[in-house]
Amino acid sequence: MKYGKHIIGKCLGNFIFCEIDGRYRGMGLDARVRYTNMVIQVNFVTLLKQKPINKITVKEICDMAEINRATFYKYYADVYDLMDKIEEQILEDLQMVMQESIKDGVERTLVRILEKMKEDGELYIALFSENGDTDFSMRIFKMCYAEFGEYIYKEFPQLSEVQRAWIYIYTAQGSSGILNYWISDGMQESPKEISGFINQLITNTLKNII
Repeated sequence: MKYGKHIIGKCLGNFIFCEIDGRYRGMGLDARVRYTNMVIQVNFVTLLKQKPINKITVKEICDMAEINRATFYKYYADVYDLMDKIEEQILEDLQMVMQESIKDGVERTLVRILEKMKEDGELYIALFSENGDTDFSMRIFKMCYAEFGEYIYKEFPQLSEVQRAWIYIYTAQGSSGILNYWISDGMQESPKEISGFINQLITNTLKNII
């Protein structure tokens, strides 16, 4: 494959992790499907790091992945559909992390979310770059609203629904900016450090209002 003999093909939650060494190691049909999707996505992300999506062609992806275009179109309508499906899988994965962690509090949930992002760092760096989807970070925070909104309501029941919405919008915009900077800067700080800073902003906001 064109993305390197020993690169770990680390993709989204439902896709496989395997060393690209020219072998299908004991793969059944489902594993081969996941492998094909992985190869398509890895090469798409590689191209996205180099140029905007409107400059990426299906032919380029297929040439790099060493598949034919019929195989690509079996799974995706076009490159935009490919990006949408990658983003939807990310949202599903992050939502699962949130639902499993929210009982442990906001800060612990943020740590788990950022740890998940850092695990798939190259993917997030590409999607959050100027070549990626500029609205994607806000999609993530909109998805978080239901979970964090419920948490805020339980912790501060005296707040009205409108006040909770205002708090979330304020903190989401600021958190989104921090997240974008952290990712574009190569995720140098630890998830714990970033989540602690974001949590402090949220806590201070609530203290000043209540």
